[in-house]
Amino acid sequence: MELVVRIALLTLTAIACWTDFRRRIIPNALTICYACGGLLYHGAVDGWRGLIESLLGGAAAMAPFLLMYLLKGIGGGDVKWFAAFGIWSGAAFALRLAVHSILAAGLIAVPLLLVRHWRGRGKEEEGEGPGQGPGARKATFPFMAAVAPALILLFCGPF
Repeated sequence: MELVVRIALLTLTAIACWTDFRRRIIPNALTICYACGGLLYHGAVDGWRGLIESLLGGAAAMAPFLLMYLLKGIGGGDVKWFAAFGIWSGAAFALRLAVHSILAAGLIAVPLLLVRHWRGRGKEEEGEGPGQGPGARKATFPFMAAVAPALILLFCGPF
């Protein structure tokens, strides 16, 4: 992966993490700017082929998270963020990040849910999620807390 692409991906992830941790949102302006920048970059470097591969990367990266969004498992900003990420990285790397992020989210969520259950504390919101009825309480955490370590592992590790 080219250095320019790595820098763009790390910057996109860092900004998304910051806003997701602080305000629990990933701004549309961030994802739109990065998506457009990725399309322009790959179009300029590789022409039509680069542009088409970027669009396919964005669609492939977005697909699994769109399903999770429809099931109320993640927010819409995460879906758009993965689309922008896929535009920059391409489908294969974005899907590897998706798998690693989902695994990391599970590793974060299980102990978090156990601690919240035992202590009866933590940030909880009223709402419905998968397998929850009306008025059920759901525990949440910023999904970028799972994405950032997954990306670092993919960039630095043997994966």
